[in-house]
Amino acid sequence: MDRDLKDSIICHGYIDAVANKDDLDNEVYIFDDINGVKLSQNPVMLEMPVFAVCLQGEATVQLNLTEYHIPANSLVTFMPDHILHGYSSSPDFKGIFVAIRKQFAEEMLPDLHSMLPLIMSFKAMPVIKLSEEETASLQEFLAFLWRRIKQVRGTYRRKVIQGLLQSELYEILSIYKDRYKFVASRRSHNEDIFYNFVTLVESDFRQNRTVKYYADRMYITPKHLTTVVKQVSGRTASDWIDNFVILAAKVMLRSSSNTIQEISTMLNFANQSFFGKYFKQRVGLSPSEFRNSISNE
Repeated sequence: MDRDLKDSIICHGYIDAVANKDDLDNEVYIFDDINGVKLSQNPVMLEMPVFAVCLQGEATVQLNLTEYHIPANSLVTFMPDHILHGYSSSPDFKGIFVAIRKQFAEEMLPDLHSMLPLIMSFKAMPVIKLSEEETASLQEFLAFLWRRIKQVRGTYRRKVIQGLLQSELYEILSIYKDRYKFVASRRSHNEDIFYNFVTLVESDFRQNRTVKYYADRMYITPKHLTTVVKQVSGRTASDWIDNFVILAAKVMLRSSSNTIQEISTMLNFANQSFFGKYFKQRVGLSPSEFRNSISNE
């Protein structure tokens, strides 16, 4: 498997071998065998959307501080900037995976902003259970897509693949819309507050780290937000914010060539010294010590 694909799908994660892979000019990738995939124990940040249908077996993934179980007949959606920090699968796990470069996806969906509420549901529910009929339908479509990708010639090959992927994405969005309405209708008021809080943190943690900022965005008091988050999740609102910041910092220290000063600026710290104190207080190592420990590994 080429290095560029490795870096793009799991951002410097380590893959021994991915068999039976095809691609459209390094913009769309499709494969069905992840035997031998080994991820580092450190978190990795995804750089492109990845859709997967689990056909048999099961897997577990830790994504954005939450663990998800992936059973047979389920759809998995990983979005750019999702932080993956754990993965395991059963020996009989089998699925079909499609990864799409962000620019290709944006060209494919010019009305992406109008679909943002549904696309945000990908982050709220990265794993959803499918009926057998839905699984069979997605499997049949992806098999057809794969055959078309294998056809390396054709004047309008790229446009054809874009059209097929667009149709399939609308089908996935339709499935998500039905599931999202059902799940939302079952949430309590406090669970709604917690969900909205985590969604905002996931979007804004690089710029804002105060509970007051998120409370103001939600038109509630910091005290009420803190009480609800603790009640629903067992963790404080500050813990959730800090954990997102630390996970992102670890990813950048491990996977990027940015200096510590540049990383501190990207995470909106006043200066490198303040970032260092913040990081060491929560990790037990300074940013440079953490980076050196990864290099030694």
